[in-house]
Amino acid sequence: MRLAFLLLPVLAAACAGLTTPVPTAARLSQDRLTVTLSNGEICTGPRPAGQAPARGWSGTLQGCGQALPYEVRMDPHRNLLQGLLVELFGAVGAKGLLAPGGEVRVTDARGTHHVFVSPPQQRLTH
Repeated sequence: MRLAFLLLPVLAAACAGLTTPVPTAARLSQDRLTVTLSNGEICTGPRPAGQAPARGWSGTLQGCGQALPYEVRMDPHRNLLQGLLVELFGAVGAKGLLAPGGEVRVTDARGTHHVFVSPPQQRLTH
């Protein structure tokens, strides 16, 4: 009985290691999607060469242990002022300084869809 209590933490730790990581955050630029998984891995989804970023793109995440499918839908009109600033910053050589408006959908290994908005909603504190 005592041995069972000693092995319980070891078994719990082993089971925790078996959980499948899920997307917890996404960062979007005009040319790349960067997704952080719950286990700390960082995956990328580059925009395919020759494909205009205006509408978005889709593919499979790269650079991490899972090849998760994703879809990027750009929405340049979500915030008209932001769209104008993105264009203005790009014109003066500061391309990528502001996150473009859009939505990211990543499907995890269980088939669950995780949706992220770009730019992320800011929490106001005082």
